[in-house]
Amino acid sequence: MVERRRPGALESSVIRILWDAGRPLSATEVHRAFPPAGAPAFTTVLTVLQRLEAKQRVTRSVSDNGTLVFAARQSESGHAAETMLAALLATQDRSAALLRFAGSLEAEDVDVLRRALGEADGPGTPE
Repeated sequence: MVERRRPGALESSVIRILWDAGRPLSATEVHRAFPPAGAPAFTTVLTVLQRLEAKQRVTRSVSDNGTLVFAARQSESGHAAETMLAALLATQDRSAALLRFAGSLEAEDVDVLRRALGEADGPGTPE
């Protein structure tokens, strides 16, 4: 019996490969980065890259040697920040969401946020 991946798992794997590479990769390089035992078909990798490009999560360009290459449109941290902000903007009670989020953080994460808020120079920052 063929084991099915959870929805979005393959897209997540492809993005992870691009983030880890830190440079644009060809579809062949993305395909080779999968473990041999669980690698999808090459055509599946191409389809996923095309879908990620359509969702504007991946950019496609031509390298100096004429190879088509793909890169993540934003960094992993940028994607995480955008996802958290989108979730915050979607809630009706931002204060409650922020308090629940802050209450679930590790002490190190709280320290990072405190430093970031102390250094911030934008709206809502004490003068």
